[in-house]
Amino acid sequence: MWIMFTKNRYESEELRILKALNKRMDLPDKEKQYFSNLQKGFEGELMFDGYLQRIVIQSYILNDLLFEHNHSHFQIDSLMISQYLTYLFEVKNFEGEYYFDGDTFKKINGNEVKNPLLQLERNVSLLRQFFISIGFKTPIEAYLVFVNPDFTLYQAPLNSRIILPTNLNRFIHQMNNQKSTLNIQHSRLSEKLLSSHLTKSPFTKILPYEYAQLRKGVFCHSCGTVMEEYHGREIICKSCAVKENTKNAMLSCVKEFNVLYPQEKLSTNIIYEWCGGLFPKKTIRQVMKENFIISGYGQWSYYE
Repeated sequence: MWIMFTKNRYESEELRILKALNKRMDLPDKEKQYFSNLQKGFEGELMFDGYLQRIVIQSYILNDLLFEHNHSHFQIDSLMISQYLTYLFEVKNFEGEYYFDGDTFKKINGNEVKNPLLQLERNVSLLRQFFISIGFKTPIEAYLVFVNPDFTLYQAPLNSRIILPTNLNRFIHQMNNQKSTLNIQHSRLSEKLLSSHLTKSPFTKILPYEYAQLRKGVFCHSCGTVMEEYHGREIICKSCAVKENTKNAMLSCVKEFNVLYPQEKLSTNIIYEWCGGLFPKKTIRQVMKENFIISGYGQWSYYE
């Protein structure tokens, strides 16, 4: 097996912020739906990553790419570089029944949604132009991939490069039957793509939030209830009886705070308040000393 994931997939900043906010405030319906779509999309991409990990031919795989060309930004879910081709994958985690009506894409109830084939065509065009601008002329083969097993598509356009859930295993098998030997040019292309990737997305839109309006506490990862029973090394949810390690729960809360307030200094008092006073300050200091570096002295000390 010779496959290299040169750029792994992580939750976007937007998704991480919305996930933290969803616990600590009542998101407006529009933001809640947007968060749900982001979460579902990420889960679908991870699902597709599982299939790509079964590729055995020589290839570079880069996930979650963001480029700009001629003042146009475009995102790529997955890119695979093989000997003769660069494969572009647009991944969708749609559920339910859909159909194509000419150039429009609709749910079975007739509601029109954004046509993913048009999105794919746009990305291919921009990627082709981008390749030329950085000195590479590799052919691009693009696919629209539907990963959800509960997805059904009717009236798919002929000759369109659509991979349905029932075709995924066969597609991976066909890929593995090809021959691919990579050289220094493929490596240079991969490196150039990585260096051109934009880390800050212009599409990110987060609703404003204030510290005072956010709920404080440690939230059960199983049922979402605020956990109130502290028993030294573990905490217990009264609602569903789930037990969680104290250290892990505290560090998870600290991570959330860092996501929402990356510029704020972490102090014992801040963590105590953020966790709803569940953990004794002595325990907070002990856990933070083990996992962070202390700066400053006395009441002005903080962790980084």
